[in-house]
Amino acid sequence: MSRFICCSWMVFVSLVLLSYFVPECWTKSVSGDAKASFPLTLIHINDLHARFDETNQKSAACTNPKECIAGIARVYHTIKTLKKEYKSKNPLYLNAGDNFQGTLWYNLLRWNVTAQLIKKLPPDVMTLGNHEFDHSPKGLAPYLAELEKLNIPTVVANLQLNGEPELQKSKISSSIVLNIDGRKVGIIGALYDKTHLVAQTGKVTLSNSIEAVRKEAQKLTKDKVDIIVVLSHCGLDGDKQLAAEAGDLLDVIVGAHSHSLLLSKDSKVPYDTQYDKIEGDYPIVVEKSKKHKVLITQARSFGKYVGRLTVYFDKKGEVQSWEGYPIYMNNAVKQDEDVLRELEPWRNAVKLLGTQVIGQSEVFLDRESCRWCECTLGDLVADAFADKYSNGTFRAIAVVQAGNFRNPIKKGAITNGLAIEAAPFGSSVDLLKLRGADLWSAIDHSFTLDDEYRLNTMQVSGLAVVVDLSKQRNDRVKSIQVIGADGSMKALDKQQYYYVATPSYLADGKDGFEMMKRGTDRITGPLDSDVLIEYVQKRQKITDSMFEQRRMVLENHTNGTCSWDTQDTGLALIGVNNPHASPEEIAEQYVVCKDVGDEIGWLRWKRNSIADGYVYACDVNEFNRVTGHLVLDHPVGGLLV
Repeated sequence: MSRFICCSWMVFVSLVLLSYFVPECWTKSVSGDAKASFPLTLIHINDLHARFDETNQKSAACTNPKECIAGIARVYHTIKTLKKEYKSKNPLYLNAGDNFQGTLWYNLLRWNVTAQLIKKLPPDVMTLGNHEFDHSPKGLAPYLAELEKLNIPTVVANLQLNGEPELQKSKISSSIVLNIDGRKVGIIGALYDKTHLVAQTGKVTLSNSIEAVRKEAQKLTKDKVDIIVVLSHCGLDGDKQLAAEAGDLLDVIVGAHSHSLLLSKDSKVPYDTQYDKIEGDYPIVVEKSKKHKVLITQARSFGKYVGRLTVYFDKKGEVQSWEGYPIYMNNAVKQDEDVLRELEPWRNAVKLLGTQVIGQSEVFLDRESCRWCECTLGDLVADAFADKYSNGTFRAIAVVQAGNFRNPIKKGAITNGLAIEAAPFGSSVDLLKLRGADLWSAIDHSFTLDDEYRLNTMQVSGLAVVVDLSKQRNDRVKSIQVIGADGSMKALDKQQYYYVATPSYLADGKDGFEMMKRGTDRITGPLDSDVLIEYVQKRQKITDSMFEQRRMVLENHTNGTCSWDTQDTGLALIGVNNPHASPEEIAEQYVVCKDVGDEIGWLRWKRNSIADGYVYACDVNEFNRVTGHLVLDHPVGGLLV
């Protein structure tokens, strides 16, 4: 029997309170005296990432109309409403970049759909995000050309074209000065400094954003511009640093890139309490002196919020007071009917291209087991990445973290849509030189539990790895063999450097893979979805023979195999918030998984999940799939007794 046996009729179901968007009832809390001041209302969005259509709370495709949120029809309705309501307070609509990448809409229709839908409600000023370079300057140029037809200004102070031919006709400037009600308001753009190292920027490079913004702010100040706003795509930490080092010349920083939700902790306004974490006050206030403050704001991402900050300035251009907050685009927010009509033909085009067949699979490409062991989807993607940089005499190694995958691919036809949705996060496939010791350490780290008690098992190509799960964390990799182009195997040399293909997400050291940042000679490659589609088209048929050679052997595992299913049956772990509920009532009212049947168990809990009211109920095999791999007994405490 499984050592984790628990029988209880207590189930915890999270209660999601539906919050309504009612413009007439927006609560305002003004800091200071706003009378006899110059008001400036900044309406802002950032990191839309092609969420043009409605989404669910996780910002994925929405299937239940009653639970759909976001989407530009809601976003644009809200912006139009705000412009009308704050007409007397000088509304300015700002877009802080990363409109590209994130859904099939962009993957299949790219700049075309993005430009047309951004033009549907033109921003007063916008900046670029790093993902605007996902398909190189060649993919960015026509987008900018379309926006420039409506005279939408794009500002980036630290962007250097360096003679990039595709962008020679673009009108990107460092800043723009707007005359608003007799006052000069300067808007300076800034983009993440390292964009040219992580995106396909061609000849374009990015200089130090703080130095570039300071230089431009000095120029504007000399030209008698007394209110300066920075439209930044540098991330919240970068914006804080900007305020600290150049804030004496700045008034407001409207941010992006880090997908940060800012909201005062004592605020009563609605937000997604289940999936969105508050990272600071709205706005964050940086005091440069007793008389000078810099306000920092951001509005999460994916069209889930529209920020609205009204700032009151005195005659000298100093921030006197402010009020506002991000507005949650929940299901109750009205959608713009004109925008909904505009979306329909694009939606049909996405459906048509998404169902285009690119190959066949004789294998179920499993995603569920990727967290715990080698999986067929992981093998396929890793092979695609390695193939991108391999030839007849050289075989690249590829490593891909398990968190890179979202959907499995069933046997049968593989379509554009299925390939993109299998790994939809929009990383580029980069090549770097990595020391053997760092590669070893990265794979070892992938066998460390995260805060949700999951592994992040590295999916590999060109390697054969043996892992001993009886060892302590960061000491579980027993051996690694490197597979050559001729099929020969040689032990990995920790002092040697290897060419490794990997998602940019990993190369950037995310998910605790800091050792990956030590890679050198990094080459930024194409998008992961493009690489996978190209590989499937090249192979045409995905067969069992592609996965015959084991790449990951787990020693001292509960079952001794890569399968986490258990042979134990009988008692199931049950969790319900009604101790008097019968099994029938539980199955009828509290089903979270697609098919629970007669057994209900827990799936992937966090330490405080029960106290927080979150629960994930599935069958007992899924429970064992989570707990069965634990080398040391992990006490299940609290109410799980």
